[in-house]
Formats: sequence, structure tokens, C-alpha cells
Amino acid sequence: MKGSTFHKRISILGSTGSIGTQTLEIVDACPDNFSVDALSAGNNAELMADQVMRYKPKVASLSTPEAANKLRSILKERGCADMPNIVYGPEGIVEAATVSSADTVVTGIVGSAGLLPTIEAIKLGKDIALANKETLISGGPVINPLVEKHGVNMLPADSEHSAIFQCLQGVPPGGLRRIILTASGGAFRDLTKDELFHMCANDKQAVQGKATT
Repeated sequence: MKGSTFHKRISILGSTGSIGTQTLEIVDACPDNFSVDALSAGNNAELMADQVMRYKPKVASLSTPEAANKLRSILKERGCADMPNIVYGPEGIVEAATVSSADTVVTGIVGSAGLLPTIEAIKLGKDIALANKETLISGGPVINPLVEKHGVNMLPADSEHSAIFQCLQGVPPGGLRRIILTASGGAFRDLTKDELFHMCANDKQAVQGKATT
């Protein structure tokens, strides 16, 4: 994007997760093209504090009042000169998604928690960079008409979704027979074929726990 003259103001839902941190890497690489107006995350107040100090958002949202208070304390200790509006809970996520100055909302949070803030952002005419597939799975009949009604862009931001989207560009109706997605990770990534054969549904949590130790 070197030489590009556009400038986007973004809100990131799930800023401390994989999608959020990768989005911020793009902001770092293209500081003339992107500004961060709002950040929303879970309970990682320490990483959120790092992000607030670096990107100076207007709104910073965490999932609980305890995490929000911890963020406020950390920022005061660091002498934050641009203290954001610190909010929490589902209402805080919506506030981050609907901050007036943002053009685009990156939805990197997990599960149905992304549905309401996405709806409210669309109603305000904000473009959506969607990495939260549950939003369309659980709310597609609501989301899709709203996207059309308000004339916003909704683009896939997660890797597999974006790959499918790119494959479909310029393809006429009926021109693509099938798309094959390979599994790139997940809880069972390092298991052998024999181990996978004997796995059952209840083993997923144990494997995830093993991977994080």
C-alpha cells in the first residue's frame, strides 16, 4: 500500500487476540493509512494498556469492571496523557463498535458476542471487516438485509473466509465447481493419523490444555 493516499479510521473488537494484533501490525506498517479510534478486548488489561499507550484510541473496552479498573490504574501509573473512555461489558463493546469517528469496524471477537455490535455499527453506516463467522451463522437473516439497506461493505478478514472471497472474484455464476479448504491448525494439528482416529469429542479440551502448557 506504499504510496496510497487513503486514510481509514478503525475500531477493533478483539484487539488482544490473533485478528486484533495482526490488524494492529498492519496499522504499524501503514501509519499514514490507518488510525485506531476504539479497542475492545477481554480481560487482558496489561496488553490493552500497551495498545492504548501506542495507538491512543478514544474508547477502550474490556469485558468486566475489574479489568476496566485495572486498565485505568495501569494507564495512570504510566502517566497516560490521552486517557480513553474506559468502558466494559456488552455495552462497552457496542460503544467501541459505534464510536462516531470510525469508518470501519474489525470484528475479531469470538462467538455471538459479535452480533449486536456488528448490527449497531452497520446501522451507523460503518464498513465491517468480519472475522467473526458466528455473526453470520447466528444472525445472517438480520445482518444481510441491514448491509444492503445501509449500503455498507462487509468483507471477510479471517484467512479461510478471505481466501474463499478472493477465489470468487471475477468468477461468473456456475464458473466454480468447488473449493477445498485444508486445515492449517487447531487443537489436533500435531497429532498423528492413528491418534486422530481414536480421538472423540471430549478429548478436544484435553488436547488444547496440553498445547498451552
